[in-house]
Amino acid sequence: MKEICLKQIFVLLLASYCHGALADSLPLKVVGIEDGDTIVVEIKGAENRVQLSGIDAPENTDNAKFKLDIKTTGLTAETLLAIGNAATDHLKSLLPSGATVSIDANMDERDRYGRIPAIIFNSKGLQLNEKMVEDGYASMLTRYPLDADFKTRLQHKQAQAQKNNLGLWDRYPEISKIWFKN
Repeated sequence: MKEICLKQIFVLLLASYCHGALADSLPLKVVGIEDGDTIVVEIKGAENRVQLSGIDAPENTDNAKFKLDIKTTGLTAETLLAIGNAATDHLKSLLPSGATVSIDANMDERDRYGRIPAIIFNSKGLQLNEKMVEDGYASMLTRYPLDADFKTRLQHKQAQAQKNNLGLWDRYPEISKIWFKN
């Protein structure tokens, strides 16, 4: 009897765990793309801002982070907007209008900008966080702790993008040296 109860508890716990993991990976409709590291998705009928965790892309609008980037890089607003628009356009090319994504996230967690930090996959299973860095349109965030394997992959992809002059490294090489150091 005791053994049956333990098995039932284990099955219930396993089902509960799987349900939670599946809930985060269900296809979500992309409502918009804010910039090169933030998208808006529909979750249970509500729009939610989701940040591609572990990465940072240049801003494409005048906001608090944009002002900070001007101050810390010494680059002009026009220059920063140009690279921000390039990064945003690249993410849009990876997530066309009406696309769906799956996310791996703690749905209760929010960053300081109110976004859900997440690993994001397009409908073909491509992990977009790493892809933005690999293509040279985003950098690895260094101010937050990252999973060791994820961090290593991002570091490698960022070094390869720079070495091969990809993305912003190709289009804006001198600006990229300044922004990516930021």
